[in-house]
Amino acid sequence: MKIIEDQFFENFQKKTFVHDEQTSTLVRYFDMFSSIAAESLYVLDVPRKQFCYVNPDDLLLCGFSVEDALRLGFEFYVKIVYPEDSSLLEDIRKAVFQYLTDFEEKRDEIDYFFCTFRLQRNYSFPTPHPLPQMVYHRMKHVWEDDELRYLICSVGSSTIKEAGNLRMHNKDGLTYEQYNFTTKRWKQKTKEPLTEREKAILMLAQQGKSSREIANDLCKGQNTIRNQIKPLFSKLKVHSMQEAIEVARYHCMIYPK
Repeated sequence: MKIIEDQFFENFQKKTFVHDEQTSTLVRYFDMFSSIAAESLYVLDVPRKQFCYVNPDDLLLCGFSVEDALRLGFEFYVKIVYPEDSSLLEDIRKAVFQYLTDFEEKRDEIDYFFCTFRLQRNYSFPTPHPLPQMVYHRMKHVWEDDELRYLICSVGSSTIKEAGNLRMHNKDGLTYEQYNFTTKRWKQKTKEPLTEREKAILMLAQQGKSSREIANDLCKGQNTIRNQIKPLFSKLKVHSMQEAIEVARYHCMIYPK
């Protein structure tokens, strides 16, 4: 893993660093913000290959401590990532940093990178192997003196079935680029916006309401709502309402920017 990280960050070795006081200020802000954030947050110091902040909850830590993450640095990923996804995560990292290198002129247009992978969870009761937990992962880059300094990352439990799903989302909220792991190329795509009715259905579903309750709230028949849910699932490329809520939420489709 050490060799992998050395290769992965070889283009981002800094000669100078921001003062530790500046990093400490960043950590304090995240420590305050994480107490009200729904996702698990952590911050990577890219040139130093270290975690400089890790939210002290178990979603990302997988039974380890914050001290373990800070001590191990990027080698901590070996401890928490499901073994079958280790090479995938390596490909994701390489693709993200290669994109930031090749398309420097697009730096100000990028909102965040998004992907999915599995963490491995161990429990006190016996299991034949660690249990996989799919998570979605967002990465926001922070530049300083024209060099990449931090990656601000958020992690949340995901209902998506497949690992990968690497995307770069633009700040315009309308376009994104999807990465093909076979061709190793990015392809630009346009989000198909949700209708006002679809947003309303998802908003009510977020509150735990059934299709019958959604129909009552929208003064429509239950069959009408069911018929509107089908194209919604197709548009979002999902198979359940829970998946639809998740995809629409983390891509800011219910409440656009």
